[in-house]
Amino acid sequence: MKVIGFSGSPRRDANTDRLVAHVLAGAQAAGAETEFFRIADLDIKGCISCYYCKSHDTCSIKDAMQGLYREIHAADAAVIGSPVYMGQMSGQTKTFIDRLLPLLNADFTTRLKKRPALALAFTQGQPDTGMFKPYMENTHQMLGFLGFNPKEIIVAGGTREKTDVDKQSDLVARARTLGAGLLLR
Repeated sequence: MKVIGFSGSPRRDANTDRLVAHVLAGAQAAGAETEFFRIADLDIKGCISCYYCKSHDTCSIKDAMQGLYREIHAADAAVIGSPVYMGQMSGQTKTFIDRLLPLLNADFTTRLKKRPALALAFTQGQPDTGMFKPYMENTHQMLGFLGFNPKEIIVAGGTREKTDVDKQSDLVARARTLGAGLLLR
């Protein structure tokens, strides 16, 4: 089993990276092979709405997404993490999500044969972890439409300093349990 993780935070080794890493650590402890990608470190351009992907199995833009498409197609599960900026995912994460359009055929059926299990991992300065729940649930549902098998959303609230996630032991334990649970599909 292979579980891949994506962090859409521009801050290296901060809360979002750490939360995704905890989910991946749980998957790895349960026997999965894992791989971690920092979206902000990759050359990923924005979608240009050319619809090349509707008649081809990939995107017309030749950048880091080409390799990520292969990783997603090969994965049994994925975790996508983002900090919450202005009530939504970060711009880096949004660019990545927009570029997932090639996962759909022209008739809106998925190209994902494995239908990888999916967890979303959000971090936010706002302590109320339910504050942006409708947005997060909508994102989870939309990724299900693309062909992922949505499982769970985990939210770390009150995360302002770079290592605040690690100070929330119950959250860390839950993230690791979530990672192991992704293998159960």
